[in-house]
Order: sequence, then structure tokens, then C-alpha cells
Amino acid sequence: MEGKDLYAVEEAMEALGGISRNTIYNLMRDGKLATVQIGRRRFIPARAIEDFIAASMTTKSPSLSGNRSDRPAQLPLILGPGGSARR
Repeated sequence: MEGKDLYAVEEAMEALGGISRNTIYNLMRDGKLATVQIGRRRFIPARAIEDFIAASMTTKSPSLSGNRSDRPAQLPLILGPGGSARR
């Protein structure tokens, strides 16, 4: 961080690797990224950005994170009489 205590949403987006506006607002809404509201504006504290990065760090290989065995099994489609799912 460059020494600021509070970052505007656009600055925080850039500090987090250029994530999208939707992504940062989703993180804020889900409580994963703390914010401070001053008047009608919302700011992200430098500490919240640091905490989010620290909490998001992993040592798991990206090739293993998409492993199909981690996904729940797909349930079979049970068709009614006549064998068709359409009506």
C-alpha cells in the first residue's frame, strides 16, 4: 500500500489486481471486504485490503483446485411416463 489509510472503490479495485466493479461490490456485500462510509461515499481501509489478501492466500495448486473429484456428483434425470422431460 502506498501509505493511504482509505481507498476509493476504484483505487481498491486496482490494488486488488484490477478486479471488476461487480466483484468488489460482491466482496463488500458478502462481508469479505470491510468498508467505511463517510457521507454518501464508501471507502475501503488499507488494513481491510491487506486482511482480504492475507485471508485469500493459498498454497493449493491451481490445477488441483478445479479437480472434478472435488465437485458433487451430478444426479441422474428421472423421466416420467413416456420417457420425455418435455410436456
